[in-house]
Amino acid sequence: MENEIKYAYIYRRVSSKKQEKGYSLDAQERVMNEYAKKHGYIVAGDFCEGVTSGKAGRKQFNIMLKELNAHPEVRTIITEKTDRIYRNFKDYVTLDEFKGLEVHLVVEGKIISDKSNSHEKLMHAIKVVLAKNYLDNLSEEVKKGQKEKIRQGGFPHKAPLGYLNVTDNETQRKVIVVDPVKAPYIKRLFELYASGVYSGDEIRKILFEEGLNHKGKPYAKSRLFCALKNVFYIGKFVVNGVTYEGKHEPIIDVDLFNSVQKIFNQSKARTHDIEFNYTGLIRCGHCGCQLTAELKKGRYIYYHCTGKRGGTCKKDWIREEELDEVFLDLIKKLPQPEGGLKELIKNTMKEMRKLKGDFEENSTEEIQKQIDRLTKRLDNLYSDKLDGNITEKYWREKHELWYQEKDTLLNKLRILNNASKNFDEGSNLLSNFLEHAPRLFKSRNAKQKQQILKMIGSNFTYKDKKLSVELSSVFDLLINSSSVLNGARDEARTRDIFLGKEAFYH
Repeated sequence: MENEIKYAYIYRRVSSKKQEKGYSLDAQERVMNEYAKKHGYIVAGDFCEGVTSGKAGRKQFNIMLKELNAHPEVRTIITEKTDRIYRNFKDYVTLDEFKGLEVHLVVEGKIISDKSNSHEKLMHAIKVVLAKNYLDNLSEEVKKGQKEKIRQGGFPHKAPLGYLNVTDNETQRKVIVVDPVKAPYIKRLFELYASGVYSGDEIRKILFEEGLNHKGKPYAKSRLFCALKNVFYIGKFVVNGVTYEGKHEPIIDVDLFNSVQKIFNQSKARTHDIEFNYTGLIRCGHCGCQLTAELKKGRYIYYHCTGKRGGTCKKDWIREEELDEVFLDLIKKLPQPEGGLKELIKNTMKEMRKLKGDFEENSTEEIQKQIDRLTKRLDNLYSDKLDGNITEKYWREKHELWYQEKDTLLNKLRILNNASKNFDEGSNLLSNFLEHAPRLFKSRNAKQKQQILKMIGSNFTYKDKKLSVELSSVFDLLINSSSVLNGARDEARTRDIFLGKEAFYH
């Protein structure tokens, strides 16, 4: 409609003295207002900031995001150029979530939106995928610290029934100890079930009558059955399918635990040292639970719904080899990056590497300042202790607090460094993977296969012998190479795969 009122937000920024060599904030305001007037936009808000934005969370940027959420009639942002609006990886991912959003880059003469030409869409999609990949690397590095704690026997979650999470008085660290009140009931639970005389309901009533209750009511039978299968009570614990030796004290002995497991018919049907390719990736299309994997006859791997939500969904079984074939068939559809497409990917990656460098430089500088400040505090604290200006108790409290803060900051630097290495190693994944996709996928381990598949798509679901996947925008455009090269309309992004055959819905 010609008379339709169009609203836009202006976003302008100078993040450092180095960048002040470009347009000043006043010059940006003038140019962007002229652009808005020329193209018939009413400026609904002007968001201006001149602080270093190496970290996600710029004040004015966040306010603008809230306004975009509150005012769906505004779906245009006018800014100077790419590195003004996108100052870190999170920005790409955040703005990509606003459907119908247009970002007008005045100096570059580009508009990034759903209506952009296919090459511009592809460039933006690649940037979003690389940004998500970088954020995933950061998240993975954080999890590695947690995994190291797990390997050393520290349980990372709330202690189960029969144990308590407490703080050690000497070290001030969180530890898990036996609950003197409820632990005897856990032992009694195992003994009653191992006898083979009582049903689950009968055991539940017996324990309630003997004093075990949750807010005055008997514990649910499902919770008691979960406890009966939990290796935590013999001094171990399971995280992501892997069993670890814990530091906590066992409540029952191994023989009693094994007696109960025999009744459950779960001797060694499932092992925890086998690497399954697709656990945690695919959900059941009937009930939404994740598919789990089981080893049959010592060599065949089958996937099926966990059924944890108590539904009556049909349990479809599928071999891992069939899933390998399905995913490989999808990957074979990726085009060879030649000519302009290869150059496009190369230039886009170069831009994202620069963005990564700026982000890490600013983040590292800020973290290092905090480390230096804490180091100085610790040195002064030690001097005060030697001079007798503070008590031993005060020194211990502050030393423990500041040392932990410093340790956390050093860990952040390690995380940034490792994430940077992972990004550098994987930044050529798109071009290298596209050139040798089938061979690379077949040779990858379970973790790497999932990384590749998570870049390609999301919402993997399996139902009635059919696997569905929602392709990420970049791979959707790449698979539909005609839309990239010729500007044809986009294909639907959701694909249903029938054991190697695809059905496209338009």
